[in-house]
Amino acid sequence: MFVSILAIGLTLAQNPADIQQGKPLFEGLCADCHGFEGTGGRGPNLNRPLTRAQDDDALRAIISDGLPDRGMPRVRRTTPNELRQLVAYVRSLGRAASSVRGGDAQKGSAVYQRSGCASCHVVQGLGGTTGPELTSIGSQRGPDYLRQALIDPGAVLPHGTLAVPARNLDEFLPVRVVTRDGREVRGARINEDTFTIQLRDSNGQLHSFRKADLGQIEKEFGKSLMPSFKDRLSASEVDDLTAWLSSLGGAK
Repeated sequence: MFVSILAIGLTLAQNPADIQQGKPLFEGLCADCHGFEGTGGRGPNLNRPLTRAQDDDALRAIISDGLPDRGMPRVRRTTPNELRQLVAYVRSLGRAASSVRGGDAQKGSAVYQRSGCASCHVVQGLGGTTGPELTSIGSQRGPDYLRQALIDPGAVLPHGTLAVPARNLDEFLPVRVVTRDGREVRGARINEDTFTIQLRDSNGQLHSFRKADLGQIEKEFGKSLMPSFKDRLSASEVDDLTAWLSSLGGAK
């Protein structure tokens, strides 16, 4: 217990100069995935307690070695001083809170239900499996990312959301296949190897094909099976739904 308290105390005592100098390093090396000021993007939102990095040594190791199973690359272009500064800045982000501009989370829950989102997404064990699970999405992605995902899903495709990533394949990639006898199936790719491909269609049904039996395989990179809600919801409904999604997983 004493060691844990000491570690937390040392973490909180970051040098303000290191934090300041770490910011441009973060913006150059990390913001493309994690968003400016760590608000989240393709990578997780960092404005929260970092459960994978409960002390600076663990955070330093994650930055240096990456998280291959989550799609995070290694950062090898820093000196020891720069790495210390980057750790200090990232740690400071963990004590910040993501802000949601407007929106009513309670109303957003109702928007989620009546918009049919649960047919494709799981929240706390309930829902479909065509899209990513959203139980903790508020602690994984920032509000701006979530709003963009509602308006233009193809622009912010899921990344690092699967519990067992499929060998760095693009997650939930839309694929259209046509069998040699003319049957057409479109769905999210679940897995693929040299000889076979597996899809899950919009009804949640799994399909497995031998590639030798297919006349056509069309991989729709840059697209999403999720429809845009830009013209389906009002601006206030988008704000409400964003607020509710941001609340999932303990984000405030």
